[in-house]
Amino acid sequence: MGAFGFGTLGKLVAIGVMAPAFYLVISQGAAERGRVEAVERSIVQARKDIRALETEFDTRANMAQLERWNGDVLALAAPRAEQYVGGEHQLASLPGRTEGGNVALAYVVPSAPMELAPPTPEPALSAATPVAAPTPAKAEPARTVKPVGPVQTAKADVIPAKARAVAMLDRTLLSDATMADLARSARKEAARP
Repeated sequence: MGAFGFGTLGKLVAIGVMAPAFYLVISQGAAERGRVEAVERSIVQARKDIRALETEFDTRANMAQLERWNGDVLALAAPRAEQYVGGEHQLASLPGRTEGGNVALAYVVPSAPMELAPPTPEPALSAATPVAAPTPAKAEPARTVKPVGPVQTAKADVIPAKARAVAMLDRTLLSDATMADLARSARKEAARP
């Protein structure tokens, strides 16, 4: 019986020693797996950063070319505070537009170039009338076509001044004086170091 008791007791002691050892190994493996996943996440983040830096590097490399194009051809500049207007009334009242300079366009009135002669009405058959044998049809004379005079054009109505001012904003904004001012500003900016 003593041998039986020591065997069972030995097994219990062995299980008691082995269970914490297995737990330590498993927890050590889980911790190592967590560190590996953290390193993999940092590698993925580093690749994203590298991709972003390469894009920025390519963009900055192209900036010199864009700057040359802007100086040579485009002559663009960032807008200044005085270039903004407060509303549509200020926009409509910009200088450089003349009231007499508005052109009213003539619109073509669509009309048929030829007029047909009125057709001759055919008599209606009554339902009680017996049907007679068909007779050979007589050749009817062709309908005559009467030419109409030249195409008429309609004159556009006079547009009220306020509506005309809003409609002509694009011409006001892109007048010769405005374009000259923009070109002058571009030359000044290009001359700056």
